[in-house]
Amino acid sequence: MKPFALLILLICASCASSASIEPELTVTLMRINSYTETCQGLIEQQCLLVQEGSAIDTDSWSYFYSEIEGFDYEEGFLYDLEVHISARPEPIPADASSLRYVLVKVISKTAR
Repeated sequence: MKPFALLILLICASCASSASIEPELTVTLMRINSYTETCQGLIEQQCLLVQEGSAIDTDSWSYFYSEIEGFDYEEGFLYDLEVHISARPEPIPADASSLRYVLVKVISKTAR
């Protein structure tokens, strides 16, 4: 692409209204552990322990401070989920994640 055409494309993209741009959507696999742990965010709370992508089937678990819309966690079960992740529309509350997680499907639910 010629440099001038690239410059015009970049200028047009930067002038676009953010309200007209759809949030980017990603689909990911997540594993949810069978128990929660106390974690410290804005306040002390119980966090899900999750593995995502290449971390699944490793010993590495991360605290998950957000919620997964449509997912009803039940302690004592290990879950494999398919989840849509997208950017939250503005404005974002100060204590909220900038990402929105929505359950697509429960792949498996195994008693532990």
